[in-house]
Amino acid sequence: MVATKPHAVPKSKGGIDAEDARRRREASTIQIRKDKKEEGLQKRRRPAAAAAAAPYGGSSSSQPPQQARTATRSAEAPEPGLAETLKSLPEDVQLLNSDDRGQQLEACIRLRKLLSIERNPPIAEIIEAGVVPRLVQFLHCFDDPMLAFEAAWAVTNVASGTSEHTRVLLDNGAVPVLVQLALHEDSNLREQSMWALGNIAGDSPRCRDLVLSYGVVPRLLPQCESCEQPRAGTSAGPSHLSSHPHVYQPPPGGGQASLVTQPLLSAAPTMQRNATWLLSNLCRGKPPPRWALVEPTVPVLVRLLQRQTDDEVLTDACWAISYLSEPPERIAPLVEAGAILPLVALLSHTMPSVQTPALRAVGNIAAGTAAQAAALIAGGALGPLQRLLSTGKKELRKEAAWMLSNLTAGDREQVAAVCAAGVVPKLLDMAAHEEYEIKKEVVYALCNACCFGSAQIACGLAQLGIVVRLCDLLELPDASLLLAVLEALEALLRAGGDGFGINPHARLVDEAGGCEKIEALQMHENPEVFEKAQALLEAFFGADEDEEDPLTAPLATAEGFSFG
Repeated sequence: MVATKPHAVPKSKGGIDAEDARRRREASTIQIRKDKKEEGLQKRRRPAAAAAAAPYGGSSSSQPPQQARTATRSAEAPEPGLAETLKSLPEDVQLLNSDDRGQQLEACIRLRKLLSIERNPPIAEIIEAGVVPRLVQFLHCFDDPMLAFEAAWAVTNVASGTSEHTRVLLDNGAVPVLVQLALHEDSNLREQSMWALGNIAGDSPRCRDLVLSYGVVPRLLPQCESCEQPRAGTSAGPSHLSSHPHVYQPPPGGGQASLVTQPLLSAAPTMQRNATWLLSNLCRGKPPPRWALVEPTVPVLVRLLQRQTDDEVLTDACWAISYLSEPPERIAPLVEAGAILPLVALLSHTMPSVQTPALRAVGNIAAGTAAQAAALIAGGALGPLQRLLSTGKKELRKEAAWMLSNLTAGDREQVAAVCAAGVVPKLLDMAAHEEYEIKKEVVYALCNACCFGSAQIACGLAQLGIVVRLCDLLELPDASLLLAVLEALEALLRAGGDGFGINPHARLVDEAGGCEKIEALQMHENPEVFEKAQALLEAFFGADEDEEDPLTAPLATAEGFSFG
């Protein structure tokens, strides 16, 4: 989003230059990201909501991770007071440090339940009890998936806390073993390790880079694409696991449960959801991750957009691509991989949770080069954008207008395409009636169209009523937006004057009360605003004209513009 450069020489031939507009657009992109940074949740806790869904049976309970993220505790009795709950913590620590595998497992389950309390889980108290090193040690029990799973669940919820809590896990070496477990043959353990890594990576760019440094991406990508259900007659889980609570049976013939090096098919779509969510956290953050580490994700993410029907996978894949599309020099690989068409298609998805990141990614591409913005237009983006301007979701309307401001800040061909799509009447209506945060994006889109379009486009916009609307905006409190409006009016006035006779656009400004408002802006506290207002008055309203109006404007309709 951006419309005008910070200042301009009053009588310069051009209003605002494209490079300055692009810089403003990038600055506003950052602000929009700040406003929506919680949209893609960075950390997710796993509550102990449904004991009946345990992968290993009994009290080793576990819902599929994606469901557990939103589970309620309706299936459980209310948690007692925290002080009462923590009375058993010393006993839990004693069991955890025993040499008996059964007691170790029982302690992990107890600690996991404490950490799964939904409100104010006692993460700090459990860390202070000194259990984290032991939990990380149990992650190395590759031959005991139940014990490693319970430890991974506890570690996941520790990582859902503050950065200080996450740092304790890092200091105890949790990341490399979790990366190893992402290729364990046990699907539940594999999935839980990815969840833990997602929480760690989502903590900060430093944690994200640490996870990436252990080579997690090559292990993760097969899980993002493998979601087929087991073939008929096969088990949903490892064959050597008993359904009896807490009982681990070794594989036939003895030996240890091994790590696998080939892609595994998940028994449930939650595996793919967790893998894609982890992938999105590995792509997010400022400064962005090193491109060489995340570049392999691009073709996989594009294939997910093309083939997936799962809303949660699509949501996280779109967020990942939106993160990868910044800074602008990283847009080209996404376009070359074929991201535009599926992203444009997802703008018409029925779920706002999918539309929002798809729109963000498309908006970032629109802020790229002229060729990339042209590819979006050629890919059919303007139709869905026009529909999104009328959606009931405020944030979608705002970002649709923001993206249109990116397109109208491009070259004349882009501006002409936007105007020909018939969006201008809707934008003019929104500029009059939308709430301020949306109106601001709309005004930038309209002002950019005036400044970067041709003289014919400016005249067509005037016929559709943009002069009146801009004059209505001359009392805005935002100085930068006022400058955008003034420079748009300057572009319209230049387009309306041919050096002979009355300038029809100047007359429209006068009739709309614009002259008085511009005169008042000569007293504005911002020097750029009053200088621009003074320059407009001197250039276009210095003397009365008696000649008749020239009839040179193109025909403008609600459907677009027609040029003779």
